[in-house]
Amino acid sequence: MGNLGSGELLVIFFVALLVLGPNKLPDAARQVGRAVNEIRRVSGGFQREMREAMQEPMRAAEQAKADMLDPFNQAASAAADAIKTPLDDADPPLPSTSDGDDDSDDPPAPHA
Repeated sequence: MGNLGSGELLVIFFVALLVLGPNKLPDAARQVGRAVNEIRRVSGGFQREMREAMQEPMRAAEQAKADMLDPFNQAASAAADAIKTPLDDADPPLPSTSDGDDDSDDPPAPHA
């Protein structure tokens, strides 16, 4: 019931008992309960109407976003497809021209 603690509710009950008396308190409690129930019902209906009213603009915004991103997604997909070439299509490596001599162009490894 909101931010009311049990002590606060007890104080409210005793004040209502003093003001209304023991005969009228049950009827007043019923009326308060009905009023709270009606407020909750109206509030729930308002929230539902707001959600329904926002669904169409949200769908339109999502569609506009998808339409704006579509050319970029197509370009990215085409670029990814162009990059993915199988290794079988690549040129085979050239055969080694060394005849077993150690005349490689690599510098010698340093000695530790």
